[in-house]
Amino acid sequence: MKKRVIAVGLLVAMALTGCGSKGFTGEKVGKVKDEFGGTTIATVKFEEGKPVSVDIDTEQEDGSMKSEASKSGAYDMKNEPGKKWHEQVDLLEETIVKDEFSLDKITCDDEGKPDAISGVTIKVNGYLDAVQDALDQAK
Repeated sequence: MKKRVIAVGLLVAMALTGCGSKGFTGEKVGKVKDEFGGTTIATVKFEEGKPVSVDIDTEQEDGSMKSEASKSGAYDMKNEPGKKWHEQVDLLEETIVKDEFSLDKITCDDEGKPDAISGVTIKVNGYLDAVQDALDQAK
């Protein structure tokens, strides 16, 4: 009985002090208002303090999600050749993860479009700001 009490006591002490924890595990959500009345949302997943994945979307002014509208064809980027919005955001997310969330590696032109992400012609500054907001919350 005495050994069980000691073991339980050690587990409680570890839980209270965070012993064995190497950092935050879970998700943080960054949000940034955009120029069109919507909100850019970046959900960053962390494992032991390290960001491992990101999901970027925009809640439009009417409450719908831009990714769903893009996938269904309801959101059309007028005069934008190439990939649909959600496909371009997927490429941006892949680049962020590949660059290990070093957002300064993604450089943009004067319009906010990335210089070196093939297939991405959308403005990404607001998306990067939302990702940074999520990263800052985990510090």
